Amino acid sequence: MSQILCTDLDSCSTVQGSLIKKILVPFDNSKHAVRAFGFALDMAQKRNASLVVVSIIQDSIEKSWVNDTPGREKNMTKSSKDILKEQIRKMQSQAKKLNVPFDHALLSSHSIAETLISFISTNKIDLTVMGTRGKGMPKEMMLGRVSTDVALNANCPVVLVK
Repeated sequence: MSQILCTDLDSCSTVQGSLIKKILVPFDNSKHAVRAFGFALDMAQKRNASLVVVSIIQDSIEKSWVNDTPGREKNMTKSSKDILKEQIRKMQSQAKKLNVPFDHALLSSHSIAETLISFISTNKIDLTVMGTRGKGMPKEMMLGRVSTDVALNANCPVVLVK
């Protein structure tokens, strides 16, 4: 496999091998995240890359307690974790069918965007493919707050899937 690499508009060349070896897919079980997974799976297979799926549960929800007992949000989070684990199992199965190396992580954090940006850097991710829902503030309605933050601050290319 070869890939075109441009250092500037006067200097593009073909290099052997793929520059994309590790693709991150943040996954929140939304329809946009499912589409992003499909896009990333296709790209990983064509480029002989591996997939890393990451789901993040917000700390503030996971650690909520009311009168020294777990709050309703904590129970909802446990249910959400079970659903995410089942979806990750299904993604892993699809990747296996296509001979795409697959890894996953379920993380807890207070800031989803910051955690993703840190994960990208720490794990040497070459490309991030993520869905975007646009549920943030009006100026971010077209993309979404988390996807905008990641796209602007990640140290790798980010493909946003709507």
